[in-house]
Amino acid sequence: MNFKSRVIFLSSMGFALGMMIGTIITAVTATMEYADGTVYLCSKEFNDFIGNPLLAFVIRALVSGLYGMIGIGGSSVYYIEEWSILRATVSHFIVTVGCYYLTAFFLRWISPSAVSDCLIMFMLFLIPYLMIWLSKYLSYRSQINEINKELIVLKASEYADSDAA
Repeated sequence: MNFKSRVIFLSSMGFALGMMIGTIITAVTATMEYADGTVYLCSKEFNDFIGNPLLAFVIRALVSGLYGMIGIGGSSVYYIEEWSILRATVSHFIVTVGCYYLTAFFLRWISPSAVSDCLIMFMLFLIPYLMIWLSKYLSYRSQINEINKELIVLKASEYADSDAA
């Protein structure tokens, strides 16, 4: 798969996952926060800002989809062969955390002036980010080790074949 196709594929998957996960997380957290027996698909603040609950839901779903598209589609930077793992990670992290805050402020998850909420949101972003990054890193490292073992066996068999001839 070429780079452009990879970006399009990952972005499409990210958009769908962003809409779905955004809806689930928002519904659970907003419903629990207000605890008045109503299921909320957006924060009350965002509903009030938009003025129409259906339109607020649609906008929230699209914005969540765009965030997922950026986060997952942006992971394509890990396939730029000229970039180190550090450069790709820092670039991806900066873009996704920046978009995370833009999304959170726009959808009224938090107020930009609530510093403690911004720090809590950062931790809620950082911990899963590090867990996902570490799991992917360990998975790729394991695959590389397996390929290296297979190459050693292949080279050993080639040397054995050349010695027998």
